[in-house]
Amino acid sequence: MKVRTLITCAALALAAGQALAADSPPPAPPILVRGTIASIGAGSVTITRADGSTVTGEILPTTRYAAVEPRRFDQIKPTDFVGITSSPGPNDTLLAEEIHILPVHVGEGSYPWDHHPDGATKAGSMTNGTVAMAGPAKAGSMTNGTVAMSGTMKLTVTYHGSAMVNGKCVGLAAMGGANACTGVASVTVSPATQIVAIVPAKPTDAKTGLVVFANLMNGADGKPVLASIVLEKNGVKPPM
Repeated sequence: MKVRTLITCAALALAAGQALAADSPPPAPPILVRGTIASIGAGSVTITRADGSTVTGEILPTTRYAAVEPRRFDQIKPTDFVGITSSPGPNDTLLAEEIHILPVHVGEGSYPWDHHPDGATKAGSMTNGTVAMAGPAKAGSMTNGTVAMSGTMKLTVTYHGSAMVNGKCVGLAAMGGANACTGVASVTVSPATQIVAIVPAKPTDAKTGLVVFANLMNGADGKPVLASIVLEKNGVKPPM
């Protein structure tokens, strides 16, 4: 069966595509929630954030579930589509903080991504693309794409974006249309870089106490609904 895992970058890509439609009002941004499942039932899930606040979302038949599994650097293949959260490095490189091996091509591009919502570290970026040949590192973003590897723990990721800015291809790739630019990100991977694969999960895998990364949207009645959720698995927590 085809994997239909939907993670946050897919929602971002969809929102961006809708925003470009003529005479269309800007879509509401997704509600990104990092926290722990406080309670879950047939109809809703309540998540507690690190600051103690809670968010409750309605569970729909279309809600998608995924989980994370650990991976090693040498398990990344040149055909993989990846999402890389990073911070800026020297010589316009990316210093990878997290690498997510994705089951589907979503959110392709390079754009700001606040993976330090507590403010302890300055925000970096997300780059989604395809791993190509290994090369020098580039920092400060998440890159999703096809990965190329080398024994020096460096990746080269290629991706499409929406515009060239100061000589760089940035933004989300157009959905179903011509892409404005092609970018290449040089990524340095350290032993501290967390590497995970996003894998399918079932509704029954979602349990109280698990750490999650959830994507909620406002429903027709204005109340949050759960579009997708990435679950902790075997002690491995979503590093989004």
